[in-house]
Amino acid sequence: MNPIMIRIVRWSYVASILGLAPAVVQAQAPAEPPSETAVCPRRGRLHRMFHHTAHTMEDRFVGYPQNFIEPPVGYYVNEQFAVQVAKADPHRFTLYRSDFLPGTNRFSPTGASRFNIMAARIPGWLGPVTVEWTPEQPELAQSRRQAILDTLVKAGQPILADRVVIAPSPYPGAMGVEAANNYINTITRSQTTAPALGLPPANTADSGVR
Repeated sequence: MNPIMIRIVRWSYVASILGLAPAVVQAQAPAEPPSETAVCPRRGRLHRMFHHTAHTMEDRFVGYPQNFIEPPVGYYVNEQFAVQVAKADPHRFTLYRSDFLPGTNRFSPTGASRFNIMAARIPGWLGPVTVEWTPEQPELAQSRRQAILDTLVKAGQPILADRVVIAPSPYPGAMGVEAANNYINTITRSQTTAPALGLPPANTADSGVR
């Protein structure tokens, strides 16, 4: 081939490559402009340091509340306390035989104290007020029930008569043999524990024991 023709073909090939290069660049998707918002918009090195520390503590130690699976701290403790309170409420609003003088509808000193506490708690109690029954003397339990209603009216805490009921004690208690054993165990434990405990510093100094 003529050298001139070879040179022309060569230059035309180079020109075609140079002509396609801009078209390839234009065919690419335009790059997104850089974000104008900084990663940490806090100004000042000290401010940025505290900001970064707070985020690190949340990410590594505290955690993110929206990702917590377990309930917050204290949930199970409060739930247990609620169960204990629910079990104690029937006792708080029950007047036992020992809360009355034997054979009468008048309160004993302990019963009067318990009745005063119960009357103060009645506005927040929706359950019944129980009077322990006396199967051997049914009229005595009725008399005590009516006495409670009258006393509540005088105390400024009147309630519906249907809320004061006569029923057995919710806590039957222990048998005589079991009560005696518990008493003996309590006395024995107290007697054996006291010598094992050290004297307070003041008593130790007075007794001369070192």
